[in-house]
Amino acid sequence: MDAVGPPPDLRIAIEPRAIARRLALPAAFAAIVAGVLLVADGPLQAFADALRRALSADPLWVVAAVGFELASFAGYVALLWLVAGRATPRMGLRASTQITLGGAGATRLLPTAGVGGAALTLWTLRRSGLSTQAAARTLFAFLVTLYSVFLASIVISGGLLATGAVDSDGPVTAAAIPAGLAGAAILACLWLGWRARTGEPALRPGRLGALLSGGRLIGGGVRDGLRMLRRPDVRLLGAIGWWMFDAAVLWAMLHAFGAPPSLAVVGLAYFVGQAGNTVPIPGAVSGGIVGILVAFGVGADVALASVLAYRAVAIWLPAGIGIATLPSLRATLARWREPQPEPEPELAQPVELFPAAPACVLAQREAVAA
Repeated sequence: MDAVGPPPDLRIAIEPRAIARRLALPAAFAAIVAGVLLVADGPLQAFADALRRALSADPLWVVAAVGFELASFAGYVALLWLVAGRATPRMGLRASTQITLGGAGATRLLPTAGVGGAALTLWTLRRSGLSTQAAARTLFAFLVTLYSVFLASIVISGGLLATGAVDSDGPVTAAAIPAGLAGAAILACLWLGWRARTGEPALRPGRLGALLSGGRLIGGGVRDGLRMLRRPDVRLLGAIGWWMFDAAVLWAMLHAFGAPPSLAVVGLAYFVGQAGNTVPIPGAVSGGIVGILVAFGVGADVALASVLAYRAVAIWLPAGIGIATLPSLRATLARWREPQPEPEPELAQPVELFPAAPACVLAQREAVAA
């Protein structure tokens, strides 16, 4: 296997000191902005009200939100352990936990629109001994399984609100359009899975080849995910747990400020907001969540305070734990680089053509001879 080094934009994901230096400036900036907003008036009054409301949050719901976020990552670890563990025996529970937390730090601290964690996971899969193609297919099988729950949740929550099965004050189009787009994405993935039923190579050169290869990798991930469904494993529930418990953090924060909407509204706001991860614009996720909540009748100050609190837990809690876990991840990667000892060959036992007779038989022969 050829040596693979960390891409330049992922070095921060495995260097705790570099991460600490990177966090210093945003933390200072956030403190200054918070101070300004608390004394601001006029156009910034809504943000100031949201921050003041955040100071009066119910602490029990805040503690519940922290528990939900930890449970969310437990689901992610379980799913990665299942998918990657089937590809290489090195990806056990310990390694899956380290990679999950390191990837969480990369996703939240790197300006890569959410691909930092995926890139780190792919790199570690290569370090575990998998070929580039096998590592890519394993990663896509994991992502397809994980995001199938994401798309299905948008279809379900949006469908319930658009059809009136759940009462709401929001516009029908705000629920119907995301549900329709998510449904189309599911059909497209199933079609790619049907197209990938042949055993053609997944990686091809050139731009068109890269596009075709990407579609084939997604299709292969769909087929691998469907194969896992035919062999059920309790760790598959990790895909549901990852999204459900992370959305529960938002739900808990809405409770903390005393104005939770229906679960369908929370689900739609959460999942539509998460789609903002694909938009390289700061605040796209928070803005999407707040927009849906306000559209369905949640007060602007409550929505802002809840989303700010949700993002604080969802970003900084995993990032902090991930930073603390980085030394153990680096030790695991270093151990994987060490040559594995060759098993000692078993010595063949000599075969006796004329085995010695038992003692009782020898005694009988001597008695007969006498």
